[in-house]
Amino acid sequence: MKGFKKVIATTLVFAVLFSPLVPYSKAEAKVMWGNQELVKGQIGRVTMLKDASLYNIKNNKLVAAKKVSKGQIYRVYSYSGKYDGIYGVSKDLYAQKSSSIKYERAPSDKIQALGITVTKKSLASNISYPEASGLFNKPFEASFNRKFLNIAKETQQANKELKEQEKEDRENGSVPGPYFQNMKYSVPYNQDNILSISVTNDKYSGGAHGMTWIDTYNYNLLKAKQLSLKDVITDQKQSDKVNKYIREQMIARNKKGAQFWVDDFKSVNLTQDQFYYMNGGIVIIFGEYQYGPYANGISFFKVPYSVFK
Repeated sequence: MKGFKKVIATTLVFAVLFSPLVPYSKAEAKVMWGNQELVKGQIGRVTMLKDASLYNIKNNKLVAAKKVSKGQIYRVYSYSGKYDGIYGVSKDLYAQKSSSIKYERAPSDKIQALGITVTKKSLASNISYPEASGLFNKPFEASFNRKFLNIAKETQQANKELKEQEKEDRENGSVPGPYFQNMKYSVPYNQDNILSISVTNDKYSGGAHGMTWIDTYNYNLLKAKQLSLKDVITDQKQSDKVNKYIREQMIARNKKGAQFWVDDFKSVNLTQDQFYYMNGGIVIIFGEYQYGPYANGISFFKVPYSVFK
């Protein structure tokens, strides 16, 4: 939920750095195209319809480098219109476009399933946001990028207003630490046409300490749809299993020094609680003071699909 419970930045950093619950950010799942695995960077494949040759380029000419047999299949990573059309099948090896080969372009959804490109953009040193490319739904890609740019602009404006407030407070005799609002993001999951973006917001506007909160954004890229927990945990039976599992984890962590208010935890909020995807499951996030004291910090609960599916 947007702006959920207040959290100290240092506590969050400690929790994230030392938590075993941070998932892989690299695409690791296999994406099959027929009976062949599609790999990162691949744009298509060529099938040899006849015995033919593969070529190197030397002195701006194609030079036969390897004989190949009818029926052999090669991944294609690039295409150039030079030499009447050539398909790059490795760094320096090419198949020439002809009646001897059949080229097939890899389906967009399968290429996307390997993971889209998310580039770091910045409005200032303390404000970074994601920009996506590689989505085959271009209107959705544009909408996605506008959304995060606008979030960054809102943070920039909030930071500006805090600086003005700090100046006023100092003129009135108060000498607090510097006021600020920061924004940074991470990409916990980017594969299988599912994308998770986690945005961490830090703010200080006076007082004993600042606050930090996490907003997460999860998308089904094929459907161009933002997801909530109710899209993952789909019925009461599944919800009950997740709640039982989290409650057990809270009890186990209390035995190791945490101070979760187990009796206060009744159920995950399927429309408001923050989460992101990981390999084989999801991670549910609770803010500080949500189910425990300040010392607990932000809490991350890894919930494998095997728990509730």
